[in-house]
Amino acid sequence: MEKNKLYGKKIIFDGDSICWATSETIATQNRGWAYRVGAKNSVEWYNYARDGATVTAEMYSEKTGARHWVSRSIDAIHEKHAELDYLIFEGGTNDADLLGWEEEKLGTFDIADFSGNYDDTTFTGAMESLLYKAITYYPHARIGYIVAHRMGIRPNGYGEKNLRRHYFLRAIDVCKKWGVPYLDLWEKSPLNPMLPVYYNRELGPAENRSQGYAIIDGQHLSGVGYDMVSPMIEEWIKSL
Repeated sequence: MEKNKLYGKKIIFDGDSICWATSETIATQNRGWAYRVGAKNSVEWYNYARDGATVTAEMYSEKTGARHWVSRSIDAIHEKHAELDYLIFEGGTNDADLLGWEEEKLGTFDIADFSGNYDDTTFTGAMESLLYKAITYYPHARIGYIVAHRMGIRPNGYGEKNLRRHYFLRAIDVCKKWGVPYLDLWEKSPLNPMLPVYYNRELGPAENRSQGYAIIDGQHLSGVGYDMVSPMIEEWIKSL
């Protein structure tokens, strides 16, 4: 019998609502991939992800004030967890929605700059800072980044002008630069709110969930959706 590589390991997740799972999903016990991977494999796991989080620092909400900034949350993680085995990040959707198409806000990418001096108030700089710190803090840990599934139902949502994909592609560039493995669910997962089998735009979130659709609002996943992506994530983590 093959030994479970994750058994007894310590895994920390961080990201936005896709990693955190929506409040509706949590309330119905259909929890996200962090819970599912952790519970199934008997690991010590922690989910630092939060609803509305951005990778980029200094992003704010009119309702809640400062958002959860993944690029700086790594500092708090390190203060509390001096050692860990796996560190899995996700994020970028809220960054794209809030920062838009301005290249100045996306930030510049320099393939040769490993200085550690990055402007984390731009998306690219925040990604660079996050991975630089993660590698520095945890040189022996297995670190990975998850690109979220397809989401959004706006016109041209899946054409050349897809803003979220634009940001995800930059995140992938940064991962490649730092040698950090990534799982591209946008490409690897069949989930797509444009496909009626996964999402009914005529229904509200609760109805989509109760009727067994994988996506509840064009973006967030139901328990069915997490059932689909969690095994992919689990196998990917085991491969790191």
